[in-house]
Amino acid sequence: MADDHSEEFKKFILENREIIESILDEAKRSTKKASEEIIGGKVEEAKDKTKEFNDAVFRIISDDDVQRHFISGCLEFLHFFESVIEAAPLPPEVRDVVDKFEETKEKAVRNVVVTGAKDRMEKVSVDDSKPKSGKKKGYENIKVNDLSKKK
Repeated sequence: MADDHSEEFKKFILENREIIESILDEAKRSTKKASEEIIGGKVEEAKDKTKEFNDAVFRIISDDDVQRHFISGCLEFLHFFESVIEAAPLPPEVRDVVDKFEETKEKAVRNVVVTGAKDRMEKVSVDDSKPKSGKKKGYENIKVNDLSKKK
């Protein structure tokens, strides 16, 4: 009796093979489409969360107080590192390298200061400056010290 049902089942499948395949294909397509929609939604959600995170990080980094403390901390670390190197017993060759490094660092800092002063001076408009007294005798010359020549 079981043999009769299996033969009928095989015959049914063979006669309706195209319909069964189309039903299975439709199920695959709908499953794939649903999966793509779910994944697409998750991707958009991840993009939104990433944008929110990036905005928060940018707000933190661009805060003036945070920048001031960060730069101060970095400079303090450099001073600490310099003190450690000064206190360390180093061979003369290494001491020469350290001295050369410090000389280069000081030149870079002087260049940054001079460049910053030059940028500030170039942004000052002569029309915006006001004479110190009520009389118009002309504008006062502002001398910028060239720090690159000092040691």
